Amino acid sequence: MRIRLRVALLTLPVILLSPAPAFAAERSELWKSNCAKCHGEDGRSRTEEGKKKGARDLTKAAWQKSVSDDRFARSITRGRDKMPSFSAVLSPEQVKELVKEVRSLAAAE
Repeated sequence: MRIRLRVALLTLPVILLSPAPAFAAERSELWKSNCAKCHGEDGRSRTEEGKKKGARDLTKAAWQKSVSDDRFARSITRGRDKMPSFSAVLSPEQVKELVKEVRSLAAAE
């Protein structure tokens, strides 16, 4: 009994202090219907379509720090490289929501 208690007490801080994986949060319907096909539920772009298009892994914290919210919004609105434009599909408010969602994907590095 004491051994189990010690093990539990030793592992609990590890579990509680570990960074949550980027995919832990439930993705919005907006994300699922517009972004998940290429970027996946977790933002890592490991989908078949994402691999074909060379979609960026959006979970990289260092990369996210180097990119402004305005750039994210422009990329979503106008498209970028093989990413299509979503200007005809999404309102400015929806683009802002997706920018927030992309920011939520940053993994602790």
